[in-house]
Amino acid sequence: MKSIENLSDSLKTNITSIHQSFHLNKELIIRMISPPLLEVKKEICMIYLDTIVDKAAIQEHILRPLLQMKEMSAVHPIHDITNTIEISNIQVIYAMNDLISHLTNGKTIVLIDGSNQCISADTEDWKDRAFTFPQSQRVLKGPQIGFTELAKNNISLIKRCLKNEDLVIEEQTIGEETNTSISLMYLADKVDHEILETIRNKVQSIELSSILDSSYIEESISGDQITSFPLVFTTERPDVTSGHLLEGKIAIICDGSPNVLIVPALFIQFLQSPEDYYEKPLFEMTRLIRIFSFIVSIYLIPFYIALTLFHQELIPSELLINLAAQRQIVPLPVVLEVIVFMLLFQVVLESSIRLPTGITLAFSIIGTLILGQSAADAGLVQLASLVVVSATYVLNFAVPIHPFANSVKMIRFIFVFLASIFGIYGIMLGTFVLVNHLCSLNSFGVPYLSPIAPVKPVDLKDTLVRLPLKKIINTTKKYSKDDLIKNHKK
Repeated sequence: MKSIENLSDSLKTNITSIHQSFHLNKELIIRMISPPLLEVKKEICMIYLDTIVDKAAIQEHILRPLLQMKEMSAVHPIHDITNTIEISNIQVIYAMNDLISHLTNGKTIVLIDGSNQCISADTEDWKDRAFTFPQSQRVLKGPQIGFTELAKNNISLIKRCLKNEDLVIEEQTIGEETNTSISLMYLADKVDHEILETIRNKVQSIELSSILDSSYIEESISGDQITSFPLVFTTERPDVTSGHLLEGKIAIICDGSPNVLIVPALFIQFLQSPEDYYEKPLFEMTRLIRIFSFIVSIYLIPFYIALTLFHQELIPSELLINLAAQRQIVPLPVVLEVIVFMLLFQVVLESSIRLPTGITLAFSIIGTLILGQSAADAGLVQLASLVVVSATYVLNFAVPIHPFANSVKMIRFIFVFLASIFGIYGIMLGTFVLVNHLCSLNSFGVPYLSPIAPVKPVDLKDTLVRLPLKKIINTTKKYSKDDLIKNHKK
């Protein structure tokens, strides 16, 4: 933590301290101003960082008014300059560390010789990309705009959805090296204040010296629970964020990240898509299909292994004869070839993400279809194994939230291991442990499986299926917090 040092009334001393803080950086612009119309000459200094400010605003609204000043009080020069500068957001600061912080955030500092105070004017102009389609959680019907890396833009998009005077924004800076701006957003009339206080304490207790993305915050506030399932919901859609705020949740916006964190997060919400709320519920079956696909993606490979190794009597005779014929020419055991295929698919997925867009499709076709089919035709692996593994990954892609889809990778390998040793009994054992693990999890004191376990009938209107909007929107959600006080004390 940097020590707090008050400004000196010597302009030269202050400039020297600023130079030393920025290590004589050429980006630091220092402009001495001597207003020609002043009867009593007074040295004024204007300081800013060249690449992160709006130079036109500085020229028109700070420099030009200062050069045209005709009077300046010898007793209260700060007051006179504050009334002269044509910038809406102005602060008077007294400490050198505050001055440095304001400079690094794009502010323009005005120093006056003989005064131990200075003026900070908001002239920041961060470079940002244009608004684009959301890269994840894409929909065919509904808003087609996503967050960017600039926190002010993201807050503006949320405010456009929620024109509500109860929308509260709490800002703070964390990370001594990066001084990252973090904003907590919530609706004061809907938020649970116990959960809010818990999240405030967790964010304030983050001990990382640098915060470069919202994922740093996610990992820091998730607690000590050992799990592969995400306990914080991540989105890059303003409409999704607004919907969660209306349910009484809290959004955490990190400057520099296009992903907004939503807490608390529940298991069922990772299987919901924004498009569920833009289609008529009577004919909307995609959520059930999504949930079914997610469950099958966990169990398909383990059941295939269990049936082929231990429970052949459960396989139809024609299919069993076909599988036995394929096994005659395949050198690898079924467990090993399934694991090899799973690793191969994972390598292809990881590689395709980092390849240039133009060759991603070609690489995916070569890496999966051609390579897999060629291996089966050459007799290296069983064709049925290729079909089962391929179907598993296709089903896994039905999950709309990427981090949640990735969370079952290790679980799938554990089920494969149990199925290869104990058969269906191993799968039953793994299922029991998995359900018990999910029941033990909580997101900031709220049970992870809520409202299914514990059952809350009033909130079941938007779980496995969605009832009409008029039956779910006007319902106030109250989250179960059985462990909230215990976690808060920790």
